[in-house]
Amino acid sequence: MIIAYHSIFSMYGFWLPNDPRGSGSDYVANWELFRYGPATKTDSRRSVARRPLPPNWKREAGMSLKYPPVSVTGR
Repeated sequence: MIIAYHSIFSMYGFWLPNDPRGSGSDYVANWELFRYGPATKTDSRRSVARRPLPPNWKREAGMSLKYPPVSVTGR
């Protein structure tokens, strides 16, 4: 008899394939996102998260996503 289940969901953020700071992508598969530039592959072993983004780039590119971002609220 099964009393309970235990599930683990690993979640992490991701960068768009054409993020100016670099990404792990070789290409941009979505035409709407490709308007914001080609893929920016990086091989850096150090974090590039602190590099500044162009003003409004993230907001404008994010509005082109097919689905809205998911926020885990704990509910």
